[in-house]
Amino acid sequence: MNAITIYKATQKGKGQNLVERGFHPDDFPYHPPTADGKCYFAAPNSRSLAEEYHRYYKDGILEVTIDSEIYEQYFKPLEKPYQGTKQLELPVPHDLFPILNQYPRVLKPR
Repeated sequence: MNAITIYKATQKGKGQNLVERGFHPDDFPYHPPTADGKCYFAAPNSRSLAEEYHRYYKDGILEVTIDSEIYEQYFKPLEKPYQGTKQLELPVPHDLFPILNQYPRVLKPR
């Protein structure tokens, strides 16, 4: 399998839960205008974005390794520049959580 890895800085105490349980809508509530219900990742070549957020969250960096064909089909269209930089963020909506949960998750300490 050709694979692509995406990255998420996890909030203190939440990383291990995401490793064990996966991604669930209850963990990413929808309460406009402050919470859009999406789970934000750094795209494959933007790991430094997750590292930047890790400085504040201080839990670890969650890596999810996805089949590259699945990534191209479902996740790549979601990529967008992070605050006008060259780094890409990946806002994943609830309806893609079941696909995301099929792939291995590893929490790496920083």
